[in-house]
Amino acid sequence: RDVVVKEAPQQEKQVTTTPKKNKFWTKDKITYGGGFGFTLNSSEFYVMIMPEIGYQLFEPWQISVAPKYSYNGDYNGSYSNHTVGVRIGTRVDFIRLKRQTAYKTNIFFGLAYQYEYEWGDHYPRETNYFDAGIGIRQAVGSRSNLYVMVAWHLYDSYSNAWFNSAIPTVSVGFEI
Repeated sequence: RDVVVKEAPQQEKQVTTTPKKNKFWTKDKITYGGGFGFTLNSSEFYVMIMPEIGYQLFEPWQISVAPKYSYNGDYNGSYSNHTVGVRIGTRVDFIRLKRQTAYKTNIFFGLAYQYEYEWGDHYPRETNYFDAGIGIRQAVGSRSNLYVMVAWHLYDSYSNAWFNSAIPTVSVGFEI
């Protein structure tokens, strides 16, 4: 006897692909931080607060924006000045130091534009700055960094000059 086996018709397999999520805009690339500073001496005081929000565009490059408020005055109340402003900046890591720990250390280049409006005991004035500098950022947690940066004014609209001051500004910050 011959056995005849009929093959069942093959059904076409439907291939479904899940759309890839856009990994450019993700929540874990957002950083929060900023700066707080104060100066106290025998006759006057200065206080500044500048919260910052940043975004890691890709691994070595970050952009950020930071509103700013500062107050400068004396203890007698004979003068006081207020400043509000905004800082838009970018940092690019150009050296990554290899370490034995899980927390990385990066050396970065920073560039920023800052606008300030000041009022108080003198006439109101607006000032624009372009700053550039170099810094070091040390990871202190899975998403936390401590950084120190030294920057110079490239342009200062108050004095209307490029490369007017050779005095660096040192800033220390923390980001989460």
